[in-house]
Amino acid sequence: MNSTPLLAQEAFSKDSLESAAQNSALYLNAESDSKPREISLGLPFSKFMGTPIFEDGLPVSYNVYSLFPFKSWHGGSSASRNGTMNPMETAMRFGEVGSYVDSYNKLGRDTFGGIVSYTLGSYGQNKIDINFSGPIARGWQYSISTFQNFDPGSNASILPTLHDRHQFYKGVLSKNFKDGNGRMSLVYQYVNYETLMDHFGPFVFVGDGSVKPYNGFSLGTDCYVPNISVFSFMDVKTGEMKEHMYGNIDKSHHITFLLDRTLRDGIHLDVRSRFKTGFSSSGSGSLAGIESVTPDAGFTFADGTPFSGILQKRSLMQNESFETSWMNNAEIQFRRGRHSVRAGADYMFKHGGESLSSALIAHQVCANPEVLYRNGNVTFNYNTSANYDVGYEHKAAVYVKDDWRISKDVSLAGFVRGEFHNIHGEAANNIGEDKSNTRYPGYNLTLGKITYFKENFFNWAAGLDFNVKIFGGLSFKANGVVNRIHTNISNYGGYYYPSTAPTDTWFAQAGLSYVNRWINIESLIVFISQSNYNTRSNFQHALQKPVGDYPIGYIETKSLALNYGIESLGWTTDAIIHPFEGFDLHLNFLLRDPKYKDFVFKPTFSDGVTEEYDFSGNNVTSLHKFEFTMEPSYAFGKWKFWLTARYISKQYINKTNSLFFNGRWETFGGLAYDINKHIRLSLDLINILNQKGASGDISSADLVTDTSEYQNYVMSGSFIRPFTVELGVNVNF
Repeated sequence: MNSTPLLAQEAFSKDSLESAAQNSALYLNAESDSKPREISLGLPFSKFMGTPIFEDGLPVSYNVYSLFPFKSWHGGSSASRNGTMNPMETAMRFGEVGSYVDSYNKLGRDTFGGIVSYTLGSYGQNKIDINFSGPIARGWQYSISTFQNFDPGSNASILPTLHDRHQFYKGVLSKNFKDGNGRMSLVYQYVNYETLMDHFGPFVFVGDGSVKPYNGFSLGTDCYVPNISVFSFMDVKTGEMKEHMYGNIDKSHHITFLLDRTLRDGIHLDVRSRFKTGFSSSGSGSLAGIESVTPDAGFTFADGTPFSGILQKRSLMQNESFETSWMNNAEIQFRRGRHSVRAGADYMFKHGGESLSSALIAHQVCANPEVLYRNGNVTFNYNTSANYDVGYEHKAAVYVKDDWRISKDVSLAGFVRGEFHNIHGEAANNIGEDKSNTRYPGYNLTLGKITYFKENFFNWAAGLDFNVKIFGGLSFKANGVVNRIHTNISNYGGYYYPSTAPTDTWFAQAGLSYVNRWINIESLIVFISQSNYNTRSNFQHALQKPVGDYPIGYIETKSLALNYGIESLGWTTDAIIHPFEGFDLHLNFLLRDPKYKDFVFKPTFSDGVTEEYDFSGNNVTSLHKFEFTMEPSYAFGKWKFWLTARYISKQYINKTNSLFFNGRWETFGGLAYDINKHIRLSLDLINILNQKGASGDISSADLVTDTSEYQNYVMSGSFIRPFTVELGVNVNF
């Protein structure tokens, strides 16, 4: 199918649920066409950063923040296969527990061939995806690819910028060894990614979990980007006033060396080495709350006319970040008797950092809003959420895994991983009693001070996987993973010195599976727990005394570092049903209960007021408890039909759990027709039910238990893509 850059809809495998999941629409993202959906095991995630992605056995980006992986990767025609990495594999290979994308490049072939794909969307999007590959001579092969995305967005901005302009170029040169025992390859990739990243709009929160339009604003099709193409900010490093374009530009280069070689005695060697350099220059505005103001608040239109009524505040983030990384992995695999062994070593290096200058803007709450001026300026409240960090990271790790076939009915697998992690660099933190780097309006490094950090950590992970066949197609399985990680450079960007305490994750699942000729079903109890979870959240506070030119009652928004624990116990059932030829049905059921642990903190705001928060035992916001997915597909003759229907239950808005959004359906579908063995036509549908999928935060309501003032409350947030039709043609030769 063409509506996702990741996974094609293919007939499900009858052999294993893992291969079925890799071929299903698991990563179809209702919110974005440009990145795969993040799969949560019960821990929070960031919808803006996206899913960690491996390509050819190495991460696409050193870490998720701030050169996001989805901005320098495309799993379309340039990929030979795409799939998933389960928690045991991610812990062994990367030292983290999660569900990651696992993809591999096309490395050339013995005969010339290619894929040319074109997709036209109903809102004017054009996507072109091309790959050519073939032989050169004497065992040399090539593969070249490009992906071009021209997307004005369903809520096209009034700014002269495409919502998403993705330019992706890749070239591969491979050499097959004469003895037929492997190959080596060199992969070069360049990506230029320009985007507005603005999926926001206003709506009325009714109070019972439902939403309704605000003044006729249509989520998904009306534009909520203010009418400014350039905004002013105070450079956090120098204190100078500068200007930046509204929007984001990311550019990156990858060079990857791959060696795949079978040695004597059946030992297989894989060597992977990737050098990456890239930078991101972004100017984007995240939502910072809607508030009602009077004319004396100082907000005006461009002509000086005083403004009164409700306005939208946004936190403008002007971020310059970069990454220069060198990532390496060497692994051997071999069999000895009933044992299959994998042993490997990693070396990862990164030089990177960010300089983030912040400001606030305000604009009307309507379609195509006009920006509002405060005391004659478009931007104000400079650098209260500023970040600065630059540094180096080194990781050196070894791991070993043994898959032991104890008998024909019993198997046991286990792994251990140990990692040395060094970080050092400079930032602008408060250390000890020195508070000179506390962020306040007008803060910059010339008024604060540079601080230095250097830490050495030992990270580790271990896991066990046990399987026993009971009788017939019935089996019992259990597996568990535990890992320990520490902080990284990006956590030093704020004024606080980050916690260097370890983050421990425990993951375990156990249950039954059953397989026969027409069904493959697996039902598991799942537990996950994580300590010292590090994140940032925005909190609002009404000033109790004037601060600078901000009066009493002014709503201050401050970004704070948070550390807490999370725990979730759940149940998941996955099934592949194949009742007759050509028809497959994939069903997935998930029930869980993610909750906060040890979530107590006391932030101090600009007026010196300290407030206490305690959210321990509450449900994690933005994480649903129940999910059900149904994916039928039917192929006959030259036709294929498919459907994905995913139900996501209610999600809590605030950390007291007194406010929530109702559940929603995410629906996709399509049909394809093969004109001949070379040409396929397709029709794909996104959000068939045309649901809004509104979601968001109300920072001022995080301590609210009496929800009466949030009945028919005007707020803003994100949404899923509106009903969209895509027509595609795919040519294989």
